Amino acid sequence: MLQLDYSAVQGQQELADFLEARYRYAIYNKTASSAGLAIGTGSTAKVLIANTVTYTVANIWKSKTTAEIAFTATTMDIAASASSVQEAVYFVCLDASGTPSLVMGTIAAGAGNAKYPELPAATLTVIGAVRIAVAAGSTMFDASSDALSAGHLTVTYYNFATAPIASFSAAL
Repeated sequence: MLQLDYSAVQGQQELADFLEARYRYAIYNKTASSAGLAIGTGSTAKVLIANTVTYTVANIWKSKTTAEIAFTATTMDIAASASSVQEAVYFVCLDASGTPSLVMGTIAAGAGNAKYPELPAATLTVIGAVRIAVAAGSTMFDASSDALSAGHLTVTYYNFATAPIASFSAAL
């Protein structure tokens, strides 16, 4: 189920504005085809956009051919815990020029507890997501060098072929 952060909403008009912004994002920034997210082929430490993806940014149609996206060193690491799985979900995004990026959600303890990050700026379209879980008692996920096929990681890929807001409950 989609969980929205209402903490910044003070009144009825602010709630309406908040929901309108989320609705406009979902309508104007969407994917029309699956990105085919997978482990990188040039580098197994990267996320691969395997398919040509058709998407919109600000309601303008765009297309992106295959690409590999690197995680940001240190800021996208996931520390290990001796007693529980640690995991995070990363949005895979494209901007109007086709530049790919990753947006990290909050790290959560326990398998299946990580939530999607907040929707990114309206200049980015979310085309999918990657969930990375670090096994309890193992080493951390080093975003700059760990192969996504490493034994201490469980990596799951989600492809959004509709507006991301409509995909939240179905994807996780």
